[in-house]
Amino acid sequence: MNVGIIGCGAISSQYMIGLKKNKKEINLLACADKDENKSEFFAKEYNINPLSVETLLMDKDIDIIVNLTPPSSHFDISLKSLENGKHVFSEKPVSLTIEEGKKLYSTMKKNNVYLFSAPDTYLGPAFKKAQQIISSNKIGKIIGGSASFTSHGVEGWHPNPSFYYKRGGGPLFDMGPYYLTSLIKIFGNVEKVISYSQKTFDTRKVENPDVDYNEIKVDIDTHYFALLKFESDIVVDFQVSFDIWKPYDPKLEIYGENSSLKLADPNNYDGEISIFNKETYEWESIYTPVDNENNYYRGLGVVEMVKCITKNNISRENVNLPFHVLDVMCTLDSYQNNGIWVNVEEQF
Repeated sequence: MNVGIIGCGAISSQYMIGLKKNKKEINLLACADKDENKSEFFAKEYNINPLSVETLLMDKDIDIIVNLTPPSSHFDISLKSLENGKHVFSEKPVSLTIEEGKKLYSTMKKNNVYLFSAPDTYLGPAFKKAQQIISSNKIGKIIGGSASFTSHGVEGWHPNPSFYYKRGGGPLFDMGPYYLTSLIKIFGNVEKVISYSQKTFDTRKVENPDVDYNEIKVDIDTHYFALLKFESDIVVDFQVSFDIWKPYDPKLEIYGENSSLKLADPNNYDGEISIFNKETYEWESIYTPVDNENNYYRGLGVVEMVKCITKNNISRENVNLPFHVLDVMCTLDSYQNNGIWVNVEEQF
């Protein structure tokens, strides 16, 4: 299927490399960005056509739009793509509000097209291996889990860090989807949540010398802690933060009656998996990546989307997963600090 990319920012090169590697399913034709210099650079680099955003949206030869714009633009670009009869693969989050999500969902249904969304790292070998280990009952009946991503923000390295501290950025909407998607794939949908959040710093100092501004005003909460109760009756603690100095590492752990399992970082397609040996009382590696992480690039979700469309094998889970993640994030963000369990209403 013919693919066009809209948004030529920091992550776009990873997608272009990945999509170019999958020529059997993907024919990458064009790219566009509101900054024409960016689209022309990437077009030359990857031997594709540079187009304006509006021209690409209207191009009848394009079957799928890969939406890599900043989060605040996801809704607008995805909606216009769906309205023009194109399938969409969007970077996360799929949108910023339930209202936007409902509009995307109804437009998708009306025009008989599909919208998939990142993260797609669960399609990588590490997560598939973890699912096999859990299904094999190696750690016994599941009793709980813990998920945590904490850092001290992105302003020390990102080429344009300001949008991370605006609506649609921050640790919940930026990093939360990786962990929530993995947990939902393991435990099923989230039934209810109880959450706490805060904005620790009103401003952030930009430390990257290549950025042409020195300070960022923080408009959103940047530290979240929550409990998630799944429909499977499992309760998981969940933390995402841009306010914590470097932790030991990101954490995604599943606890069973017989043992505990430490999954690979869900931000990556591959990584080490460890299991706790209760006889030696030590963590032991149970899976080590065969291939280097560099062999996995963003875009596996686009390839999976093409396979599902061409084989007419679109499941309800494929379609609803990013919207349920949106449901959970919006519930966490709207009902924080009230000290009570809040149901995650099924909106889609």
